Amino acid sequence: MNRLFLAAGFVAVVSSVASAQSVPVTISEWKIETKDTVHAGTVTFRVKNEGTMQHGFYIEGQGLKKETPQVGVNQTANLRVTLVPGTYEIYCPMADLTHKKAGMTKKIIVVEGTKKGQH
Repeated sequence: MNRLFLAAGFVAVVSSVASAQSVPVTISEWKIETKDTVHAGTVTFRVKNEGTMQHGFYIEGQGLKKETPQVGVNQTANLRVTLVPGTYEIYCPMADLTHKKAGMTKKIIVVEGTKKGQH
């Protein structure tokens, strides 16, 4: 019985990992490029810094506040979050928010459901 329970738990974890939506994000001076709309659920933001200085990635909305560590030039960072429907702001939190004020900000909309084949 314990083995069956453990196996079921493992399958649930693997299914959860497999269903995570992957969302590419490109950051550079002074912009953030990514999708305008994302589906609710587990999302992994794959952040690549194509700029000439360090940047960061911060997401805020619907009670969520999460960020990556600083992302160096030509480096990447992943941020895995669970999103509920609503509006979120993503931005670079560097230099007392001066990067955000310079244009490194974007609103994204999270909609119900998951999109098939999007991992």
